[in-house]
Amino acid sequence: MASADYTRRDEVPTLDGEAGSLPGVSDVPIARGKPRAGRQALKDNGLRIASILALLFIWWLLSLIFPPTLVPKPWDTFVEVGAIISSGDLFVEMSNTLRRVFVGFALAMIVSIPLGVFMGTLRSLESFFEPPVVLGLTMPGLIWAVLAIMFFGLTETSAYAAVAVTILPMLTISIWQGTKSIDKDLIDMSRVFHAGPWSKIVDVILPQLISHILAAIRYGLGLAWKVVVVVEMFGFSNGVGYRVVRGFNTFSMKAVLAWTITFLVVMIVIEFGMIGWLERSVTRWRPRVEAWRR
Repeated sequence: MASADYTRRDEVPTLDGEAGSLPGVSDVPIARGKPRAGRQALKDNGLRIASILALLFIWWLLSLIFPPTLVPKPWDTFVEVGAIISSGDLFVEMSNTLRRVFVGFALAMIVSIPLGVFMGTLRSLESFFEPPVVLGLTMPGLIWAVLAIMFFGLTETSAYAAVAVTILPMLTISIWQGTKSIDKDLIDMSRVFHAGPWSKIVDVILPQLISHILAAIRYGLGLAWKVVVVVEMFGFSNGVGYRVVRGFNTFSMKAVLAWTITFLVVMIVIEFGMIGWLERSVTRWRPRVEAWRR
């Protein structure tokens, strides 16, 4: 009994999540972290699936209370989703929407990354650009969509501009604040080792900004989806927003929900597939520290 207590007391966590031991206690058994991590991942996925099933259950309960014209049954809506996929409309409409989101998002990233870095490093530029960036953040995306359509007309340019201008302030603020939190000691150390400007950016600044850039990508894409759907609702003849408006005009709640579900599924694939993979790839070098989460 005394030996078991001694073993449990001397196990200490390491930065990579595995249990280790105190120095000088080499004969103490070491708990393995990978099986525990596997069980935790299984538990997390189980909770996510349970959450989705709970939402479906609530939806089904609501369908028993309200008429099918207002709340159709879940399986009827999923049949409509299958019809959308089998007809090929999903790929056509979704490709148009995705193109508008990614082009607008790319334009915003090209401007926001250097602007945020300069605002975080040069006080004069921070003072100059801070008012328009903050004011742009408070402007509703609907207003930007209306202005873009009035300026460019119902063209692809209006969709690109509305998405880019709407998410630009938010991306800039995220990178600006991330640049201000960079460890100055590492900058000084790179100066001591006579690192060139390119080496300072690639080896010192960008690795510290990567978490802020990833957060900006998540928030930016989330906002871009909302804006592009609004723009498509205003009069475009294709895209997911256009299909949702068609369902609204015919008062088909089933069509509106079906297109919304397909849109959400694509967003989840992009979030957990593309962005999740990108985050794991670029932060592989960083030790995983979870000091407080239970």
